[in-house]
Amino acid sequence: MNTIPIIMSFDENYAMNACVAIYSLLRSKAKDTYYHIYIIIREKFSSTVLESFDSLVKQYIGTIIEYVEIGTVLDNSTAGQHFTTDCNFRLIAADLFPNLDKCIHLDVDIVVLDDLTQMWNIDIGDNIIAGIRDINGKERFKVIKLPTWKQYVNSGVIIMNLKVIRDENITPRFVELLDKGYFYPDQDILNKICYDRIYHLPLKYNIYFYQVVNKKELELIYSPDDIEDALNNPVIIHYAGGIKPWNSSDDYAMLSYLWYQAAIESPVKYNHTKHLLKGRYDSKLKQSFYENQVSRYRDSTAYKIGRIILFLPRVIKKLIGR
Repeated sequence: MNTIPIIMSFDENYAMNACVAIYSLLRSKAKDTYYHIYIIIREKFSSTVLESFDSLVKQYIGTIIEYVEIGTVLDNSTAGQHFTTDCNFRLIAADLFPNLDKCIHLDVDIVVLDDLTQMWNIDIGDNIIAGIRDINGKERFKVIKLPTWKQYVNSGVIIMNLKVIRDENITPRFVELLDKGYFYPDQDILNKICYDRIYHLPLKYNIYFYQVVNKKELELIYSPDDIEDALNNPVIIHYAGGIKPWNSSDDYAMLSYLWYQAAIESPVKYNHTKHLLKGRYDSKLKQSFYENQVSRYRDSTAYKIGRIILFLPRVIKKLIGR
């Protein structure tokens, strides 16, 4: 039996989104893969929420969902825009789970498309965390005083070396920085403290919309082969940023249709009546996102108007010239 510990942290307001994420995780697993999911919460969820998660445990035999109530711990910590203080709970995971040497921590705004065993088996050595390089590092590295931005990783999907964090007593160093007012509190802190001990995961384990769109920037930190592998064999889609599938009106924007598909099938029975998604599940990003996104953009009114605006000066110049 291959049991992988997954840690998530969220409040009841994000329970629906978390349920969709967990459903996609279980839907995509191999038959011999089992997940022990630890959910860090401040207080017990309502019976309605618990029933949704319980139904997943019943549907996927061997799955364990365990709730860890921490009450007012880190109650005074801060969080930036689009974040809740629950994001900071990953910073104390090593102390909360003394029985775990390693874990995968996942945000709730994701959809999983494949089994995580290969990711779990990556040897990160004595590095403290492992994650994918983040383009946002270009804006953040000077703020948090790092030598370069190319080490900076996104904290939405990370492997945490809990044993090293405990052995080297790193948790207090994480918590000490929570009053610095960083825009991405947990992410900035993890990058600052772990800077020279970060393992970089393949891009396919945490793909988000503006990475795919801004391929030129992406090529600064990932090889063409890694980008190609991510587009052809995506494992986790991460809906980073303020716009989420559940508040978007376009099923192709930000790869949202992949989330809708999981949400409709999940216990939350998400009712996305504006879009007919049956039979549209396709995890090949190059086909299902990039080509369709370009095609839809070129068919849009905005694109056509833009073409006219760019074309008119040429016509006027020719007429004046004549």
